[in-house]
Amino acid sequence: MKHILFPTDFSDAANNAFLYATRLANQLDVKLFVLYSYVTPVLSATHAGQPEMLADVYQQVELSKFDYFKKQAPALHELAEKNGLDSSKLVFLFEEGTVVTSVRKVVKAEEIRLVVMGTYGASGFTEKFVGTNTVAVIQNIQQPVLAIPSGAKYAPIKKIVFTTLFRDKDLAALEEVVDLATLFEAEVYCTHVMDDTSNPSNALLYGEEWGKKFQGKNLDFVFLEKKESIERTVNSFLIDNNIDLLAIVKRNRNFFDRLVNSSLSNKFAFHSSTPILVFHEEKVSK
Repeated sequence: MKHILFPTDFSDAANNAFLYATRLANQLDVKLFVLYSYVTPVLSATHAGQPEMLADVYQQVELSKFDYFKKQAPALHELAEKNGLDSSKLVFLFEEGTVVTSVRKVVKAEEIRLVVMGTYGASGFTEKFVGTNTVAVIQNIQQPVLAIPSGAKYAPIKKIVFTTLFRDKDLAALEEVVDLATLFEAEVYCTHVMDDTSNPSNALLYGEEWGKKFQGKNLDFVFLEKKESIERTVNSFLIDNNIDLLAIVKRNRNFFDRLVNSSLSNKFAFHSSTPILVFHEEKVSK
């Protein structure tokens, strides 16, 4: 079984996502790698007129960051135990570098199946739904990324929505979602939003063909009539059906990007309570 990677800045939003990631790791019986990374400041070689002190400055920065890391790691163990979680499979990692470079390094070195991230926190994340670090990780690794809104609380995953345009490239992601759902004994709703340009006959045909590929799986096909926008249509389905997880495939200038760029003023349930599992269209992990 491959494991879970959780990059963190130890903010409150990140700690909420940590609890979600830990419950997920407990349920799947896998290791949770907790990654803290930092970026060394670029200093002039003539810093303070004493270039010989530059190495000492860098060393002090690293020691300061490592001291902070050492204090936070036991706190997360305690947080997990206070919430009735098994913390014995937590693995803490301390890396110098950006979040993206550190995540890529760990993904390459360890058997990582999934990356879990809080959507925003105290360390430079934007106020939009998905922070810049999360977006950057999604764009630069093959593994799927599970984005946890600050208002999301873990509940057993029993209902998963997977949105699709019935493109062949979506099949690999759907297969992984169905495999994950099997571990949770969850139901998957493969959802397609119909608009004025849609051909109902073609959509039903695709649904029938795809259904044959997943015979025996707990998978239903749902066709929704577009109301106002795709985002609002899917959002209404999430609320009305108490969906625990939304899975999407990222495409340029499509659903994911509109979701990222939408303002918090829209107050979608996406922003407050529904975790989103994001696959890259050309980079679905196996």
